[in-house]
Amino acid sequence: MDQRALNGKAMATIERGWSGGRDRQLWRLLARAVPGHRRTLRGDGPVASITFDDVPESAATTGAEILGRHDMRATYFVATALCGRQDRYWRVADRARIRELSEAGHEIGCHTARHVNVQSLHGLDLLRECEVSSAMIAEICGRAPRNFCYPFGDVGLIQKRMLGRRFDTCRTIYEHPNAGRVDPAMLGAYGLFDSVMDRDRLSRIVRRTVARRGWLILYAHDVADEPTPMGVTPRLLDETLSLLAEHGVPVKTVAEAARHHGLVATE
Repeated sequence: MDQRALNGKAMATIERGWSGGRDRQLWRLLARAVPGHRRTLRGDGPVASITFDDVPESAATTGAEILGRHDMRATYFVATALCGRQDRYWRVADRARIRELSEAGHEIGCHTARHVNVQSLHGLDLLRECEVSSAMIAEICGRAPRNFCYPFGDVGLIQKRMLGRRFDTCRTIYEHPNAGRVDPAMLGAYGLFDSVMDRDRLSRIVRRTVARRGWLILYAHDVADEPTPMGVTPRLLDETLSLLAEHGVPVKTVAEAARHHGLVATE
């Protein structure tokens, strides 16, 4: 993919961060309140997905190593234009590392090209942003992404509808279980952050998922002994994978879990 497309006139000016303003708040509320094309989860048992947003280097190395010890795979949502760059909090994994993750069986999902707040993009600008990212992922991994994660967790009703048509699923940061009938364009997820999660709380969430035969999605960013407030320690990540195994909850990538629950056709 030609990197110049990210800086030329073809790409809209980006906006990062959580949206302010009453109009954005209203659209965000509508995205949650107005149901999309709801689907019933039809899997014969519960599943869980571990996801990493932004793909800090530590998630691609330490995180992948811990997952490998448990013979489990995750979904990594990458903003492709930032690969190899130093962010405010961490260095983002470069293209070679993303390719290694894909070759190891992890899923690479779309997180826009430039980690942009999708509420700031409309129509062709939003689709172009995702097409650029998808093309770059296909170039790196040999396959285009099927699943999306909203940067900053921010989305309005219009963007939800557009991206819901473009991708199989779209993941939010809204903490709610995915069980029964779900909106694939507004999947809930729980932050697997040491700053907010402990074993007792996680155990309760896992038990509820098992009882409802649902789909638990957990997300984090960096994996470090002293993580950012959005990150997870190796200890908590390891404990989480062990806890899921103890409860008989298989860990699947987002693509695999969506097939398990009948949201997409089995390949």
